[in-house]
Amino acid sequence: MLYYNQWTLNSKPLGIFLKILPFAIPEVIIETIAERKSNLITWKKGWTWYHSFTSLAIKFLLCRLVIAVIRKINNKTLSIS
Repeated sequence: MLYYNQWTLNSKPLGIFLKILPFAIPEVIIETIAERKSNLITWKKGWTWYHSFTSLAIKFLLCRLVIAVIRKINNKTLSIS
């Protein structure tokens, strides 16, 4: 998360979405292989790799949003002092 947030600090919206791919795709591949080859992960009926990818992308975007809000609040606080 930290690397993604630092990497997208000055990115435009399209860049923010595209920069999710290098982080989410390897995680989804590893999770899919682990689910198929071992008993470490058990997906519920109907859950597939694209559900995992979508949930990871949403998680990255939500964390990015929270950190952006914190930065805005922090900058306002510093400006007043």
